[in-house]
Amino acid sequence: MKISTNAAAQVSYKIQTNDKSGELIEFADSKNPRLLIFGNSSLIPGFETHMDGLQAGDDFEFSLNPEESFGSYRDELMVSVPKSAFMIDGVLKEDLLYLGNEISMLDNNSNVVSGRVIEINPDNVKMDFNHKLAGSGLFVTGTIHSVREVTADDLAPAGGCGSGCGCSSNKNESSCGTGEKSHDHAYEDDCPSCGNPAELRGKGHGNCGCG
Repeated sequence: MKISTNAAAQVSYKIQTNDKSGELIEFADSKNPRLLIFGNSSLIPGFETHMDGLQAGDDFEFSLNPEESFGSYRDELMVSVPKSAFMIDGVLKEDLLYLGNEISMLDNNSNVVSGRVIEINPDNVKMDFNHKLAGSGLFVTGTIHSVREVTADDLAPAGGCGSGCGCSSNKNESSCGTGEKSHDHAYEDDCPSCGNPAELRGKGHGNCGCG
């Protein structure tokens, strides 16, 4: 069977920024391949395009431009947020406000978005809601170990962040495979994207949002 819509593939891979000399940002080795689901919008678009038609035993190598991965950097996603947004019961959560911290918040449409603190001012906090890899290309290499049809169990898996689990790393927390609102997963491993420890995965923390 070849990879197509509604296929599930066990894959080992490496993802680096820009080219083969770029920073390694995610990997799965042949002893612990990851299950990628095709056709349910759980993968970034470039993976769907470049891996279509591959089958067990095939090796692959491809580059993705920003539009095929996490998009171009958008200046309008740099936002000044009033400090009142970080208050709970009238108390400012100062433990959240440090440079580089990732904070999950609700946008105007009640979607969960993750932003990085880049500047702290007396009355507001400047945050960057671009994905941390926005504007960057990706270089992907790997091997297909098996391909089969998707099952119902595949659409409610027990882990992963953007690599076929359904919990898309650049979407809101309601995009967990089944389309239902987020629910608890029995995570046992650290997030392969951001390194989030197992006990925090699925809680909206970490650079990839793993929501």
